[in-house]
Amino acid sequence: MHEERHEPRSRLKREVRFKPGQELQQELQQELQGEARYEPRPILKSKARHVVIHKVSHGVSYRAMDKVPGETMVKLPQGAIADISIAGRPQTKRITSLRLLVPLVIVFSLILNLSLPATTEAAGIELGVTAQKAWNDVLNKADRQTKASLQRAYENVGSLEGQGKTWEHKTKALHTSNMAELKRLQASIRQTDEKKISSLTQSLERTQARYEPLFALYTAVNKQLDAARATKNKEWTAVVRAQADTLKPAVQLAREEIRMKKSELAEARKRKNTEIKRLRNMLSGADSVKRQIQTAKKQVSLTKERYSNALKQFKQSLKQTQPSRVLSSLNQLVSATEKWTSTKQQVYTLEQKVSNHYTKVNQELAKRK
Repeated sequence: MHEERHEPRSRLKREVRFKPGQELQQELQQELQGEARYEPRPILKSKARHVVIHKVSHGVSYRAMDKVPGETMVKLPQGAIADISIAGRPQTKRITSLRLLVPLVIVFSLILNLSLPATTEAAGIELGVTAQKAWNDVLNKADRQTKASLQRAYENVGSLEGQGKTWEHKTKALHTSNMAELKRLQASIRQTDEKKISSLTQSLERTQARYEPLFALYTAVNKQLDAARATKNKEWTAVVRAQADTLKPAVQLAREEIRMKKSELAEARKRKNTEIKRLRNMLSGADSVKRQIQTAKKQVSLTKERYSNALKQFKQSLKQTQPSRVLSSLNQLVSATEKWTSTKQQVYTLEQKVSNHYTKVNQELAKRK
């Protein structure tokens, strides 16, 4: 009679080693004392491995039973205990995981390729579809040395055009900054010594207000003196003349103080006007550079026209698909582009001179604060 007992998965994973003699038989007898029952797990019905223990007259042996198709049950010899680990089973879960992982890897690779910039040739001239096709035909038709020269010149034109755009942006930004600085400097020049002038003006006004009662009294006394003289009253005339003589020194001192303050204020205003004139002359020193900028801009327009003509000739030469003629026109385009870019750089250099000139004027203004 056979007794079956279901072993837990934790016991299936461990390796059962051979134990000799009586010790092995005692251990197996202890395991066979319980009632054997077969309870496969509902989730792993097709993959559950169970252990069937056969009692035989001559000993005990283990057999492995598996629901996976393709496996066979092997009866072990007497006294042998099977290694019932699941290392030899088909790894269906692992294969399924790999099958799911492959599409994800492919999708990730496509996304990565789309996100990275394509490796193309160095930027060159911006051509239309027809001109670009003609250019490719010329490159395919040219020999190795001519092709290298064509590509080098083509890339030089693109590089020079990029430099020209950079100079244009920098010049525009610097010109805007210079215009704002000019307005600020003009306002600052108008306010030269403004605080000092304001202080002197307020001091004069306070002095005049302080002496105003004295002047009013002195005026009234003089009027009384004229009235006393008109009446030919010697006593009254003498009294009023004494009051006028007493006030006269104080009035003279007050008038002198006011005169000095007025003179000081006038001198300050004069110095202010002189300084404003000097600073404005200094500021206008940038006008000569500005005239140079206007001349340089005319040169930019002329070189741009030459560039446009050279570009037109280059595109026309592409239609003939002759590498030598294309290279010649392309070299002319390189020269025209280089001159165009250099004139743009010259304009920026002149704008930089204007900026430096304004910096010097600003330093002069800072000294007067």
